[in-house]
Amino acid sequence: MMQITVQGEATASFPPERATVHLELGFEGPDKAAALQRATQLANELGSHLERLAQMTPSPTTWSAILPIGTRSWRPHSNDGAVLPLRYAASCRAKVKFSDFRALAQFIDQWGGVDGVSVRQVEWTLTERAKRKEEEAVLARAVEVARARAQTIATAAGSGQVRVIDIADPGLLGQGLVAQESHGSAAMMRSLYDGGAQGDGVDLRPEDVDLVARVHARFTTD
Repeated sequence: MMQITVQGEATASFPPERATVHLELGFEGPDKAAALQRATQLANELGSHLERLAQMTPSPTTWSAILPIGTRSWRPHSNDGAVLPLRYAASCRAKVKFSDFRALAQFIDQWGGVDGVSVRQVEWTLTERAKRKEEEAVLARAVEVARARAQTIATAAGSGQVRVIDIADPGLLGQGLVAQESHGSAAMMRSLYDGGAQGDGVDLRPEDVDLVARVHARFTTD
């Protein structure tokens, strides 16, 4: 009788069902009040636009948030090292989740060209219900992989059928394997700007959402 400790891993890819666009809104200049006023006005304009989207039937968005405006100041230096007058910046971040990717493309095309707006990233995800369902299937597959790997080792070593003793998330068995961090739930945006006259703006090409499951398992042989 011997013990075998292995890792089982499974990956599955799915078309995204939701997309969250991350924006940064802000201005800078020599006047703190002016920068704050411009950032506030821009945030209010975005908020009004998001409210209109939310009231559409059906709405292309499922959730949105505009975070509070923050300010900062610094003293820049010239090329010869001289200290220049203070500069001020006022900015905030916003997040909008879309279920309609065509509307998302139009939104990015419209707001990405507005002065003071930066589109930082698009996070592609599944719905929570779909994610839970698919994660269960991927996890079950990871367990199957662990068992098959242990059986291969046992057979090669001249032993019989394996029987599970312990199974856990990576790192929880205490010894024998090192935990590995998984980043499987979100993919970044790949996009191509289409400057044609159709008005569709950004031609989004979302990556699949990858779900990764890893387990550590310890088996014994008969």
